[in-house]
Amino acid sequence: MLSHPNLTSLVLLGCFMLGMVPGAAAGDTKELVRQAKAALRAAENTNDPQVKNAKLDEARSLIDKIKEAEPNNPELRTLESKYRYQDTGREATKASTAAPSMDQGKLQEVLNDWNAIIKMEKDFHDKTNRFFPHSEGMSYTKEQTDQVLSVISDVLKNDEPRILSYLKQFSQKYGEPNDEMDKKIYALTPKDPKKGMYDEANQRPSELPSQCYKNLLDRLTWVREEPKQEAKLIMKRALESVANADFYMDTKRDTEFAAAEAELNRAKRFNPQDAEITQALATVQASRKKSQADVQKALESARFPASIASFPGPGKIADLIPAVKMYFAGAYPKEKVLAVSVSGGWIAAKHNILGQPIQWGLPVYCASQQNEPGICRVFKMTVLTGIGAGVAKAPPFTDHWTGDSFRMKAANLK
Repeated sequence: MLSHPNLTSLVLLGCFMLGMVPGAAAGDTKELVRQAKAALRAAENTNDPQVKNAKLDEARSLIDKIKEAEPNNPELRTLESKYRYQDTGREATKASTAAPSMDQGKLQEVLNDWNAIIKMEKDFHDKTNRFFPHSEGMSYTKEQTDQVLSVISDVLKNDEPRILSYLKQFSQKYGEPNDEMDKKIYALTPKDPKKGMYDEANQRPSELPSQCYKNLLDRLTWVREEPKQEAKLIMKRALESVANADFYMDTKRDTEFAAAEAELNRAKRFNPQDAEITQALATVQASRKKSQADVQKALESARFPASIASFPGPGKIADLIPAVKMYFAGAYPKEKVLAVSVSGGWIAAKHNILGQPIQWGLPVYCASQQNEPGICRVFKMTVLTGIGAGVAKAPPFTDHWTGDSFRMKAANLK
């Protein structure tokens, strides 16, 4: 009778034929599979080509070890497929990983330049953004004019030469401010594939060097050019404010001219070389001088109108004038009535529903002393009686209408 091999021998023979390793060897393979999966996952999740290359190389090595230890491992097909998918086109990025290590002194120099231009852009932004928040127009109040001009002066005298000099040197090292500049700086500051992506040695600024460069140039342009536009805007508003000066009250007219002149002088502070502003200032000053002369001439020649020669009544002018003075003094207690004249006959001021007069008005001129020594203002007025059916054309007066007025010398009252 033939003997049969025992069960243990058959199992060992089967494992050998299938390429399987029993016991501790199978546990080692399982750990290799776990590590290979982790390496492939890290390669998939990173945006750093150098880290990706390193992780893919690590996964390749682990997959080869699994093949050697357990050629028929069921995970191998999936691992190989994921590796081939991520390895496609990797030659373009392998060079940066395989290249000789960067000189650390040179790398640090480039990083210092990168951080320096970031800091310069931030500092300049913080210094000027309050008054120059964007490319169109300045942001400030008139009361802040001195502060704005101080910032502008400091920038043009100190910051602009320093920044332009630095940017010139930066361009000489890294080229013009575009994608090529950024690519060059990235290439000169490679990350260490042997260290983790979060390692301090692999930390890089998030700001693009070319954008910081452009921001500095843009902001310098704003500080240099926007004051010129602000000067034009101030000039435009100043000229508009006195465009209809002839229609202003004589006492307000000079105040408006003075304000416009002050604004044009403020405009010149923003752009002293602007010939148009200089001409506008000269024009306003000449107009103001003429206005002052016209006002003075009108003041000298003005006379108080006399009462009409033939007042139709009822009442007498001699009796009506004291009543008008009494009413005016009560209506304007802070002014002194100097003269009154009657300029016309009684008029119907208000009617009832039947068209019958229920209030009468008496046209007059009243000269009063206000707050100018030696000068009085003459008002064209209509003083009004009370209201009621059958009201008489007579004092007392209860209200008034006020029309035009003019100033004259009190000494010329007669």
